[in-house]
Amino acid sequence: MYITLHINFLITATLFDPLVKIKVLCATFQIMISQESLEQLKQVADIVEVVQSYIDLKRVGSNYRAICPFHDEKTPSFMINPSRNSFKCYGCSKAGNAITFVMEYEKLDFISAVQKLAHMFNLPLQYTTEQKQTLPSTDLLEKIAQCYQIQLKKHPLVLDYLKQRGLKEESIKAFNLGFCAPQSVLDFINQEKLDRQALLELGVLGEEDNKSFVRLKQRLIFPIHNPNGKMVGFGGRILQDNSGAAKYINSPQTVLFNKSKLLYGYFQAREAIFKTKQIILTEGYLDVILLQQAGFKTAVATLGTALTETHIPILNRGDPSVILLYDGDEAGYLAALRASKILSLELKRGGVVLLNNALDPADMITQGKSAELKALLQKPIPFIEFVLKGLVKPYSLSDALQKQKAFKEAQTFLHSLPQVLQEEYRPMAASLLKLPRNALTLKKNPLPQMQAAERLIKNPLEEILIKYMALHPELLTQAKNYIHPETFEHCAQEFNTLCLGEENVQILNIKLDNRLPTLSENFEQDFKAQLLLFIKRHCQRRIEETNHLNKELNPQERLEILVKWRTKLQQINKGELVQI
Repeated sequence: MYITLHINFLITATLFDPLVKIKVLCATFQIMISQESLEQLKQVADIVEVVQSYIDLKRVGSNYRAICPFHDEKTPSFMINPSRNSFKCYGCSKAGNAITFVMEYEKLDFISAVQKLAHMFNLPLQYTTEQKQTLPSTDLLEKIAQCYQIQLKKHPLVLDYLKQRGLKEESIKAFNLGFCAPQSVLDFINQEKLDRQALLELGVLGEEDNKSFVRLKQRLIFPIHNPNGKMVGFGGRILQDNSGAAKYINSPQTVLFNKSKLLYGYFQAREAIFKTKQIILTEGYLDVILLQQAGFKTAVATLGTALTETHIPILNRGDPSVILLYDGDEAGYLAALRASKILSLELKRGGVVLLNNALDPADMITQGKSAELKALLQKPIPFIEFVLKGLVKPYSLSDALQKQKAFKEAQTFLHSLPQVLQEEYRPMAASLLKLPRNALTLKKNPLPQMQAAERLIKNPLEEILIKYMALHPELLTQAKNYIHPETFEHCAQEFNTLCLGEENVQILNIKLDNRLPTLSENFEQDFKAQLLLFIKRHCQRRIEETNHLNKELNPQERLEILVKWRTKLQQINKGELVQI
């Protein structure tokens, strides 16, 4: 038997009544959850466990008491009856069961609250076949990618093209390559009852004259992941060069996909990058796949765009050196020059390798020149040297006016660098300009004394957590399950700002402070270790505070609080994260 649940509704409940009376106000659309699933959830969703994960409870006889989370009060009037699995506040009259509580506390609709509790208690929900399944965006893209992969197997000509380019079957699977046959994709969307509106927002579908169409039709598909492996978009290469269409196009900008902040192949290369402390940056999807296939495991590529400052955060992960591996044509040279200026100002280690004879990295691999390529990668031209040569190159130094322009450009670039590097590269610049060394002056850049010397680290552990979460938003998402701003003694404002998806000067200073640890290859494990230590210290403080509350608490209340925090401390000592 199934019950039809509507999205807009009013909930009323009597005291300690576990059954919620639902009055439907407006049926905008329907989601079908089996009655059996709802009954099972009511049985397993313990009201005490649910509420205790959000607020502190005090045992009073067989019941529990707390400050009501739904209105301001000083005297606790929020009561929980475990035997009836329900709650009621005598101050504001809110009442209900575990589902109602989650709805009210998190401002969720009924379906979302049910799904959250089902996840909390590991209970699979049963839906009718009529339900339009709502998948997270990344899961929705994974579904579409599966469709593309199936279509690739059904198009032997596309597979032949990949094999002719030198791709092995293992590489095709590792990078989840596919093919977009538009009608097959539309059929798949209908069969799987996927959310068309979501697919429009994710750029899988487009819309014209109120009709949807498949964006990457008749293209070889390159799924694109974020650094943590979540699929966020697609790149598509056309196989019919006479069509007049752009050879490569990407998914449009979405909430998940920003091509100026992503690198193709980074997820597959991440482990090797952290291990070798090097990243090879090239320009093409096939370049990346063939390079990694040939053993150059740190190869990645920009997504059809030039390298910009917005790529720097991902390039800084693990602090690797950067090797630009670009085509040796005019376009490749200019792209390398622009990128080298950016990387020079960022003081990145590494350099530039330009390929000759109109070859690209993929050509080097397919022509069996891996050894030659390896030798080239071991001798890159340092970024600053490459920029200085590039600035002087367009000018005829035999002409005094042009020589002056070249001098001005070189001097301006040198002045943008720290003083030590100015001194180091001044002889080279003078030699390139055919001038005496003292012709180029040094600019004394003021040291950032306020930040380096005067900024006081308020609490090293708290600032390490802030730095990790600022650099990796996914760690912030994890942390919010266990801590909140009030648990910070010194960095509550910074944590709250991060939770709002914002950044301020204090957070920026923490991110840039080299006295705080930099991220390692195992940054997720490092973060968990720091978070465990932070929670452990909080629990120890609460225990110490409770031991000193001689007058405020009676012995029974003190014992209950101590048991609560000591239990959490035991879990932490076992390596388990707990909510505080």
